[in-house]
Amino acid sequence: MSLKKYDLICVGEAIVDMIPLNDYMYKVAFGGSPMNTAVAASKLGLKVGVLTSVGTDAFGDLLINTLRSHQIDISKVKRVPYRTTLAVVIKLAKGEREFFFYRKPWSLSADTELVLDNSDLEYASDSKIVHVSGFILSQEPARSNVLKLIDYVKKKGVLFSFDPTFRSDVWSSIEEVREVYKQVLDKVDFLLLTLRECEVLFGTSSINEVINIVRKLRVKLLGIKMGRKGGIITDLKRVIYMPTYEDVKIKDTVGAGDAWNAAILYSQKIGLSLEKTINFAHATAIIKCMHVGAIVGLPTYKEVVEFIKTKGELPYEELET
Repeated sequence: MSLKKYDLICVGEAIVDMIPLNDYMYKVAFGGSPMNTAVAASKLGLKVGVLTSVGTDAFGDLLINTLRSHQIDISKVKRVPYRTTLAVVIKLAKGEREFFFYRKPWSLSADTELVLDNSDLEYASDSKIVHVSGFILSQEPARSNVLKLIDYVKKKGVLFSFDPTFRSDVWSSIEEVREVYKQVLDKVDFLLLTLRECEVLFGTSSINEVINIVRKLRVKLLGIKMGRKGGIITDLKRVIYMPTYEDVKIKDTVGAGDAWNAAILYSQKIGLSLEKTINFAHATAIIKCMHVGAIVGLPTYKEVVEFIKTKGELPYEELET
């Protein structure tokens, strides 16, 4: 592969998260899955850029300034004459959460209005990896523009990382989700998703069945996030299951999956084994969970290494499929 300017370009929604502090108060926080991944990856040491669309409002300023403060290239961030998209986080039992959104199909806001030109396509192709959130594919015009970008960068030899980031609030039906995601799955190099998203995409949460389905695609690496149960990583030859760290006080899980994604992608750059890759990802995600907010407390590479050294490497099991 020829030399690229960027290690990673993250494409998709930039969103302001409204995070509950208690029953009556919310905290305004930086959010949007691919943007969280961008910040996490930059903290770990990758050279990162983003393609996204924010409003011409104070929240848009907040998102751009936050990206800039984390040494992320913002030259291709679009400012559009709409309000910046909002996500309200609802905390559920056992540390889980769900979201509802102020954006299409409920109201017009900035992230869905992402329109890309030829210079944006060239910008993305000057990266080793392009990481896309499936959330951005839920509405037009962003959907068609991002699908075009994926086709373009694949032809340029760029690796494509995909996190479905499924949120039912922004789709009309599961059938629509599967139809849209079907257009990208045979182009994916790194597929990073949750167990619930396996059910959405493939109609099953059986690990064996998911792996057998994915083996028919072009996927090089499959990572399945399972929350408190840990996770699975496979190059479709070896399948590794690893629990997560337990003796840690969890304050907030928002953004944990995005931090996990960044750690997986960083591990690809430095050539870690499957078991060390998922251990590194678990440690990165759990450190994030010790803080409130999607990007607060995201660790550097050295901090992750020190955490693993202190807490110990996690056990793993090699699964038969």
